[in-house]
Amino acid sequence: MKSRRPGRVRVTLRRAGSHLTRTTARWGYLLTLVCILGYALVPEDWSDGDALRQFLLVLASVAAGAIVLPELPSNLWSLDVHRVRNLVPDTQRAQLAETLISAESEDGHWNDLVWRDALRPLLDASRTPTRYVRDMDYDVSVHLERSVQVDGAHLDCHLVSVDSKSHRVLAPAGADQAMWISVARTERALGQEFDQPGCLAREIVPLDGLTGADWQRAAASVCLARLFVGGENVPLTAEAIPELPDVVRWRTPAGYEPPPGSTTVRIMFDFVTSTSVDTFPVMFSGYYCAGTTDISLRLYDEARPSELTCHEFIGRALADQRGPQSVERSTEMFQQVTFTTGSDSILWPGSGVLFRWWPRT
Repeated sequence: MKSRRPGRVRVTLRRAGSHLTRTTARWGYLLTLVCILGYALVPEDWSDGDALRQFLLVLASVAAGAIVLPELPSNLWSLDVHRVRNLVPDTQRAQLAETLISAESEDGHWNDLVWRDALRPLLDASRTPTRYVRDMDYDVSVHLERSVQVDGAHLDCHLVSVDSKSHRVLAPAGADQAMWISVARTERALGQEFDQPGCLAREIVPLDGLTGADWQRAAASVCLARLFVGGENVPLTAEAIPELPDVVRWRTPAGYEPPPGSTTVRIMFDFVTSTSVDTFPVMFSGYYCAGTTDISLRLYDEARPSELTCHEFIGRALADQRGPQSVERSTEMFQQVTFTTGSDSILWPGSGVLFRWWPRT
C-alpha cells in the first residue's frame, strides 16, 4: 500500500504553523506583548520616558521579527524528527543529506554513488512500504522420488512444500486488481510473473510433455496455494487464463481489501518439480528483507540418500560481524540447512540462497 502524502498547500500551511508556534516564536510573542504593555505604561511626564519608549519599540520590533524570520541554527543538534519534517522542505532535506554524506569522504564520485545507489533507494522504499518485508521465515520441504497422478497417469517427481511467513504491507486489491500466487511452465513465464505487482509468490512447474490447456489443468490439480493475512484465511481460486497458457494463478476474491499497514502474511504453497532437478533457489527479487531472515530447506531423501548444501548470494557491508550464518541438522528422516541473518539486517533485492543436493556416495 503506497502511503498517501499530503498536498503542497497542506504541507506549506503545516510548515508555516509549525514555524509560527515554535519555542522561539512563543518567546517572541511574550516579549512583544511585554514591550507594548511597557510602552503604554511609561508615564507621559517622566523625563526619561521618551528614551525608554524608544528602547521598548526597538525591542518589540526585534522580538516580533524573531516570530517570523528564520532563526540561526544554534539548536541544530537538538532538532527532532517532527521539527525537521515540518520546517524543512523535502528537496532541501535531500540536499542536506547529500551534503552531509559528501563531508564524510574526499572522493566526490564515491559520495554520489553512496547517495544515488545506496541511501536514496532505501529511503524511497520507506515511502512505498510494499517494497520491503520484515522478519521473513521461508521454510522449504522437498520429498525426493515421489509420484502423483496426472490425468490418470503416474508422474515421477519431487514434492515441494513452501511455508513463508513475514510482516509486510500489501497493496490494496480494489475491485479490478487482485493478488495471487502462481506457477509457471517456463522460465520466461516465471520472469513475467515476477514483474506483476499483484503476484505475491511464484514457482516453476514444467510437467514435461504437457503444454497449453493440458499443462494448466494438470498444474491446477497437483499444486495447491493457501494464503493467510493477519491470521485470517483468504480463500483463493485457481485461474487458468487462455491468454497466458504457461501460467496458473490462485487469485484472491474480487474486491478483497487487506488490512491497512503492516500485517502478518503467510503463504503455503505445494507443487511438484522434475526428478532431474537437484537445486532449489530462493531469491528475493522485488523487495528488501529487513530484520531477521530465516531460509531453510528440509530434504526427505529416504528413497535416494543425498548430500545437501546451501550457497548464499547476499550483499552486505564489508567486515560485517553480524553476517548470515548457516546451520545444519540431520536426522534419520531428513537433512536440513538453515540460513539466518541478524535481527538488524537488510538484504537487498536479488539476494538469496541456492540449495543443492546430489546422490551420496
